[in-house]
Amino acid sequence: MASDQQLRITPPGQPLGDEVEKRLREGLEICPDLAFAHLVDVDVPDQGEGPGMVLFVWLVPAAMRSMRAALNLISETVAKALPSDRFLDVVILNSAPELLPEIERTRSLLVAPHPDERQRALAAVSADVLGSE
Repeated sequence: MASDQQLRITPPGQPLGDEVEKRLREGLEICPDLAFAHLVDVDVPDQGEGPGMVLFVWLVPAAMRSMRAALNLISETVAKALPSDRFLDVVILNSAPELLPEIERTRSLLVAPHPDERQRALAAVSADVLGSE
C-alpha cells in the first residue's frame, strides 16, 4: 500500500450495519478463493482524508495463479452487499503479509472460510517476524 508512510489500522469507526454486514459475510463465505478477510479502517497520515474502510482479503494459494479473477469475484460480492452510496477498498493481503499482525490486533476478522489457511498464514508471518529480529 503506502510503503514509505506509516499506516494506522484500526477497527471500523462506522459499522456497516447489521444487515449489510450479514450480506457481506454470507457472500464472502462462499467465495471459493477467499481464505479469510478483515474489515478495518486505514488511515494514511498526511493525506488529509481521514480513515477509509478497507477489506483485506487473504486468498488461498491456488487462487494466486488467477488473482484478477479472484479479486473480481470478491469485488462483485462486496458491491452486491453494500448500499449504492457505500464502497470499500479491497486489498489482497497476500501481497503485503507484513500488515497481517497489525490487522489481527484489531480483532476485525469478518470471515474465515478456510481457517487452516489462516493459521498457516499467521504462522508464516510470525516466523518471518521472528527470523528478522
